[in-house]
Amino acid sequence: MFDDGLTVVSKRDDPNYSQVSGHIPTEMAKNFKIACMMRGVSHSDGLEQAIAIWLAQDNDSSSPAKDKGDKENK
Repeated sequence: MFDDGLTVVSKRDDPNYSQVSGHIPTEMAKNFKIACMMRGVSHSDGLEQAIAIWLAQDNDSSSPAKDKGDKENK
C-alpha cells in the first residue's frame, strides 16, 4: 500500500463533475459502447469527449437565436 498523501477521488465524488443522462436510440447507444471499447475509454470519458467536440462545433457556428434575429432584420 502506498502512503504518498494523495487521495484518489472518483468522478462521482469529485465536485468538479456532474452527471448527465438522456435517452438515445438503442442502435446509437450500442455503437457508442462499441466505439468506447475499441478506443479503450470508459463510457464517461467517451461522452465527455463527444460533448466537448459538439460544444466546440456549436461555438464555431452562429447561435440559432442570433441567426434568426439577423434574418428578421434584413
